[in-house]
Amino acid sequence: MKYIYLLLAVGFLTVSCEAKYEGPTETLETLPVSQVVMPVKYAKDSITEIPVQYIRPTVCHSFYDFYYERSGLTRTVAILAVKSNGGTDCPPSQLSYTATLKFKPADLGTYHFKFWTSTDAQGVDHFIEYDAIVNH
Repeated sequence: MKYIYLLLAVGFLTVSCEAKYEGPTETLETLPVSQVVMPVKYAKDSITEIPVQYIRPTVCHSFYDFYYERSGLTRTVAILAVKSNGGTDCPPSQLSYTATLKFKPADLGTYHFKFWTSTDAQGVDHFIEYDAIVNH
């Protein structure tokens, strides 16, 4: 009989305790690249640092990582930022920041980089494009 009461008590506690978290939340957003400084030399199996500049749209945005897509020797890059939605005001920032993309080519050849800058009203993506020749 004790076990039945214990099971009922656990059941009531489980049903009556709903967790509703209503605190700050965060969302992941893609930000456009504003400028890239491409190095002139690239070597196979060696890390090359590529400075990538972007504008933080509000003070609630902070750098998270790079969006980095590989397709053959083509690399598509954008900035991933976390936006804190803590219920506070998010004034515009418009400050320029630099993040460093570390590129380590595994093959010889010409890598084509496409840094995302915007999407127009028709839904067409626009890019800053560079070629990186890995020849040693």
